[in-house]
Amino acid sequence: MKKMLKGICVLSSLIIFAAAANAAGMIKDYHAYRIKGQNIRKVVPVVDYALGQEVAVKKLARNAYYATYDDGHYYMKFYPALHDTDVYIVTDAEYDKDNNDVTDFFKSQRYQYETLQDKEAYKEYKFDFVDYARSGALDGLFTLPDGLKPLKKGMSKLNDKMSKGNEKTSAIPYSEDKDPIDLTCVDSVEFYNADANVTVTINEYRLKNKENKYVHAFEYIVKNNSNSDIKVEKVYSERLAGLKDITTSTFVDLDRLDLADNLAVPLAFVTGGASLGFTVANNVRLGMVIKEATRFSHSLPENYDLKANSSMRILCLKFKDDPKPLQFTVNKLGRTYRFTY
Repeated sequence: MKKMLKGICVLSSLIIFAAAANAAGMIKDYHAYRIKGQNIRKVVPVVDYALGQEVAVKKLARNAYYATYDDGHYYMKFYPALHDTDVYIVTDAEYDKDNNDVTDFFKSQRYQYETLQDKEAYKEYKFDFVDYARSGALDGLFTLPDGLKPLKKGMSKLNDKMSKGNEKTSAIPYSEDKDPIDLTCVDSVEFYNADANVTVTINEYRLKNKENKYVHAFEYIVKNNSNSDIKVEKVYSERLAGLKDITTSTFVDLDRLDLADNLAVPLAFVTGGASLGFTVANNVRLGMVIKEATRFSHSLPENYDLKANSSMRILCLKFKDDPKPLQFTVNKLGRTYRFTY
């Protein structure tokens, strides 16, 4: 009991500390806009050109930018929202959401925009920022360190040990999934390979459970436009997410750990370890994660016969921090063609 009371006191102190830190004016604003009717592939080149003229702006990976003006620090990242584009902004300076340099830029480009209302998108973007800030790449913007890092490493090792020889985490043979996908599509792009006369449509989806913090689901629709059959000899990617990756990352990031994660202290410590007994609901959540992720965790196809004027569908998971393309090797009338999308 004494340990638990002590833990509660520590937790209370950390809550006060976190509130005081925010009151002191570290990060003063998180905000997001949605540019209507403008796909990210149209918006980012315009932004790159405009910000390329600014000495104070640093281009980061994956459509993100960082700038320092006077004593203020600004982080901005652009996200695909299917036919629209989302813009997420974090700053430690005073920020007028309706009138600022960003809204002035929107107006100069005649972009129609609105404050982002998509709560799931907003949640995802904030997690991405915190995760990136903790890497030390945004010197000047304050965010609490990852107090769960030792626990996450421990859980990762435990997961590796438990998964050895476990068929549930091994690769699932490819079979074409023809059921509808009930997920939010955040991006869609189409490619055409003239040599093989093949069209590849790539749809990117936001998952519903917490694995979405680390991965997105992808749907590849490969269409043979010719009157001849094609053999898809091999589909390969140097890095895709599997079930083991999903369960490792997600298990240590369920609701029972969220508060501690934000406060930068392991929950097992601040509650004297008592919290570790309340795992039933989280096991249910983990089951939901696995059920959702399994559909997108099958092996990539090999030696698949794609009939003339027909399509095949490939589902997979990609890590959001570094999504890798799929590489295709196909044979048509004795000739081999390779393309990557």
